[in-house]
Amino acid sequence: MVAADPAGYRPMAPPDSDPITLKTQCAVYGIGMFSTTMFFMGAVVLPLWVISLDPSPLMVGVVLGARQFLPLFFSIHAGALIDRIGPRKVMLFFAVLGVIIPLLYPVMPWLAAALVLQLFAGLSDSVGWLGAQTMVGKLLKGRTRYAGRLSVIIRFGHLSGPPLIGAVWDFGGPWAAFILMSLWGMGTVVCALMLPAHIVDSGKTAQGEDETPARSGGAWKELLPRPSDYLAAMRLLAVPVIATGAVVGMVVHLGNSLQATFYVVYLNEIGISGTATGILFSAFAVCAGGGSMMAAWLTRFVPPLWLLIMTVLFTSGMIAVTPLLGTFVALFVVISLRGITNGIHQPLIITTILRGTDVANQGKAMGLRSTCNRIAAVLSPLLMGAIGEVFGIEFGFYVIGALVMVILAGLSLYIIRRPETWGERRGQGADRTGPPGAT
Repeated sequence: MVAADPAGYRPMAPPDSDPITLKTQCAVYGIGMFSTTMFFMGAVVLPLWVISLDPSPLMVGVVLGARQFLPLFFSIHAGALIDRIGPRKVMLFFAVLGVIIPLLYPVMPWLAAALVLQLFAGLSDSVGWLGAQTMVGKLLKGRTRYAGRLSVIIRFGHLSGPPLIGAVWDFGGPWAAFILMSLWGMGTVVCALMLPAHIVDSGKTAQGEDETPARSGGAWKELLPRPSDYLAAMRLLAVPVIATGAVVGMVVHLGNSLQATFYVVYLNEIGISGTATGILFSAFAVCAGGGSMMAAWLTRFVPPLWLLIMTVLFTSGMIAVTPLLGTFVALFVVISLRGITNGIHQPLIITTILRGTDVANQGKAMGLRSTCNRIAAVLSPLLMGAIGEVFGIEFGFYVIGALVMVILAGLSLYIIRRPETWGERRGQGADRTGPPGAT
C-alpha cells in the first residue's frame, strides 16, 4: 500500500502520464449529476406518492426517512467495492437499480413496498455520488479544477430536475413522473458505460502489487461486506488531513441544517414571502456553482486546507448573522456570498480527502466521508430542534455560529501545532500535481 506522505497529501500521477479524455470527464460529471438529481426529484414526487397511499403521519416520516438508512451503513462497503472491483462495474449495477426502482412504485402501491423501495433507491443515489467523487481521484488525478467542474455540473440537474418532475406529476400523474425518473436514471447507465474498463482496482496498489488474498467461494464473496473494509476505513482517520476533512464536512452540515430549518421559519416570521424565499435559495444555488469554479484558482494563493477552513467559517458565519439582516436586499447579498463560499468548499473537501490516501483506498475514504455526512445529517436537525427549544429561533442562529467557530478554532490550533498536516511543498498544491502550469 502506498501511504500518504507526512503532510497528509500525496502526489497524484504526473499530468502527462495518462491524459484525461473529454469522454472520461463527461462520464464522471454525468454520473454525479444524474445520480444526485434523482434524490431531488424524489424529494418532490415521493411525499406526494406516499400521501396518496393514506398513511399515518408516523408512517410518512418512516417511509421518507428510509432513503437515508442503507447509505448510513453501506457507504464504506460501496467505497470498498469501488476499490476492489473497479468503479465501472459498481456504477453500472447501482445505475441499473436506479432505473428499475422508480417503475416499481406504481406497480406496487402499498406502504410496505414503498418502504423497501425507498431503502434501495437511497442506496442507489448515494453510491452514484460517492462513485463520482471517488473517480475524481481514480480517473481525474484528484485535481481541484475537475472537482470544481463536477460541483458546478451537478447543480444544473438540481435546478432543472425538481420543477420538471413536478410539472410531469401535475399533468401526467404518478406513472408519468416515475417513468421520467427511470429515464433520468438511464443517464447514469449511459455515463457508467462510458467509463474506461482498465481502471486499477482494489486488488492492486498504485504499483500494481496484489493486495487481495485468494478467496474461496467465487466472485460473490467479493461483493459481501467485510469487517476488514470498515476497520481499514476507520484507520484512515489516523491520517490528519482525512480526519480534518471529515470533521469539516460534518461542520458544514450544521450550517446547511440551519438553512433548511431555522432560516426558513425565521424568514416567514419577518414577513418574507414564499416566492422571495425561493428566490433566495435559487441565488444560493447559482452562486455556489460559481464558487466551485473559483476553488482551483484560489489554491494558487492559499494552501487548500486553510482555504477549506476559511470558506467553511465564512459560509457558516453568513447564515449565523441572519437575524441581523432586516431587508430582502441584505438577505439576498448575504445568502449569495454564502453560496459562493459554500461552492468553494465542496471541491476542496473532495480533493483534500482524496489526497490523504492512496488510489487503492480512495473509495473507502469517500465512503467514510459519506458515512460521517449521514451521521451529521441525522443529528443536525435534532440539534437544531434542541437549540431552538432552549434558546429560541433567533438566538439559535448565534449559538450555531459560536459552535462552528469553536470547532474550527480547535481544528486550526491542531493544524498550527502540526504543520505537517497542511504544509505543502511547492508543486504539491491542490491543483498542482506536476510542474507549474500543468493542467
